[in-house]
Amino acid sequence: MSTSKAQVSRAGLPPPSGFLDSHASHSHSVQFYGEDPVLLDELCRFIGDSLESGGSALVVATVAHRDALTRLLKARGLDTDAAVVRGRYIPMDATETLSKLMQEGWPDPARFAEVIGSVVVRAKHAAGGSDGQVAIFGEMVAILWAQGKFESSIQLEQLWNRLSQTHSFALRCAYPMAGFNREEHSEPFLKICAEHSHVIPGESYTALTSEQERLRNVSYLQQKAEALEAATAERNQAQKSLERRESELADLLENALEGVQRTGPDQTIVWANKAVLKLLGYQAEEYVGHRLDEFFVHREALDAFWAKLMRKEEVYDHAAELRCKTGATVQVVIHSNGLWEDGKFVYSRTFLHDVTERMAMERALKQAHDDLEKRVRDRTDELRKKNIQVLKQAEILDMTNQGLRELSARLLRVQDDERRRIARDLHDSTGQSLALLSMNLSALEAEASKSNPGLVNGLVENAEIVRTIAAELRTLSYLLHPPLLEEMGLESALRWYVDGFSQRSNIRTTLELSPDLGRLSQDLEIALFRVVQECLTNIHRHSESPTASIGVSRHSGGIDLEVRDAGKGIEPEKLARIISSGDAGVGLRGMRERIKNLCGDFTIDSGSKGTTIRVTIPIAPPEAGSRVSDSGPAMGA
Repeated sequence: MSTSKAQVSRAGLPPPSGFLDSHASHSHSVQFYGEDPVLLDELCRFIGDSLESGGSALVVATVAHRDALTRLLKARGLDTDAAVVRGRYIPMDATETLSKLMQEGWPDPARFAEVIGSVVVRAKHAAGGSDGQVAIFGEMVAILWAQGKFESSIQLEQLWNRLSQTHSFALRCAYPMAGFNREEHSEPFLKICAEHSHVIPGESYTALTSEQERLRNVSYLQQKAEALEAATAERNQAQKSLERRESELADLLENALEGVQRTGPDQTIVWANKAVLKLLGYQAEEYVGHRLDEFFVHREALDAFWAKLMRKEEVYDHAAELRCKTGATVQVVIHSNGLWEDGKFVYSRTFLHDVTERMAMERALKQAHDDLEKRVRDRTDELRKKNIQVLKQAEILDMTNQGLRELSARLLRVQDDERRRIARDLHDSTGQSLALLSMNLSALEAEASKSNPGLVNGLVENAEIVRTIAAELRTLSYLLHPPLLEEMGLESALRWYVDGFSQRSNIRTTLELSPDLGRLSQDLEIALFRVVQECLTNIHRHSESPTASIGVSRHSGGIDLEVRDAGKGIEPEKLARIISSGDAGVGLRGMRERIKNLCGDFTIDSGSKGTTIRVTIPIAPPEAGSRVSDSGPAMGA
């Protein structure tokens, strides 16, 4: 069996037996066709047979079909022009006629009876009266069907049937089979068939010549219908799934907390979700359908945003200010891209994120930052001014301290000079007087032994007292200013002093001197001697130490002095007070000032195992303007 179009388009092929009796006086047939030539061939036989038998014909068709049918009838040998003049062949335009019948989209029965009924009466009269044969071809129903007015098309079929109850005629309707290509056409298709007494299938079926071929074709069509039904069910399921997903997506977008909208190529808003409307305070009809420039506060922000879209760019974090219904404004950032088809912009997909609160916080933060910066600047200026004042005060204090240090140095020099002078006076004047007194007592002792032996013992005792005074006076003079310090240097003076200290205090004292110590400057030797002298005095008075050690060494950088004892040490509270506040006694303060005047370092360490005092003095003074500070606080005892 074959159903190709080559078979169905053969001219002159009649419909199979039983499909249609073309000459029945009361028939209402419908023909479904795939190609116009097949329809026109059938119409040529249908209309031509009526005209040749002396009947009339009414053709309500499109211009193309009327013209093509006229050519075929003339080719058959019929004089259509003469038939028109006699009123036996009546061609009418389907579109024009249909417009006369319709009222508010539906065919009106009264108009149908008036327009079509009168033409049928006239055709019957031209065919010889009430017994005359009339063949009618109507294409108005096909026009309604093509317009999607399915129910109107069926109602028009019913009006033809109603007319056939009062007038006898053979009516042929025709529909292009291509108009029934959707599933929803099935039910109205059956209704159309039900309104007709005969149905002529498409040419793929009428072309079959034997009953077996028709049965095989029916089976094939049944199989196709079953497959189509299954495919339709699958498609419906897929369609439902797709619709469900589309519904879910639509719900997601519509109820998203983030604002989403769509804008057309003319900048008209075509859709916006609830979040956008809530953000701006508009109803849907107040926002959708309006242009973007009605809501953008700053035109330049809109132009920049739209220019990026028109360049097919994706827009991220585009800042804009939008106008609300209340007149207030909100700050948003826009993320958007465009849908393009065939190089044409269709619409934008735009997300609006409200950053009003964030911007307010950023402004508040910036204001706070600016205020803080101003406060910092003001405080910095204030501190700078105070710093300048402090620097000035420090400079004044430094100058004062420098003056005090210079005064202290002068006082120490004056003190040393005064000690030297007193020592010399004691040695030269008082010492000589005592020596003279001792000589006089010795002379008196010699005289008394001759003249008055009883006075001798008294004179002897006085002479011994004078010698003791002279010895102590000499020691005092040496302690005030040892002559060895000037004559022999620091090394000899320290050895003499340490030997005398050990004898007087019964403290075992050791002295270690650097072999290359040599002679030093007078001020340096005096300072080192006085430090040793003061340290040993403090050891004797306070430490209760049985021993003491002194070390003096010389190196390339200067002189190091260390005095150590094994006594009870300085109490921690007192040592902390000395370190934190410089609460030192007169002796330690004097030592520190001497060392400081020589740009040296003076430190003190003390514990349960004794006390150690260290002194470092540079041999060569530092450059002008530089000073060496103490490495530790002044100490006192």
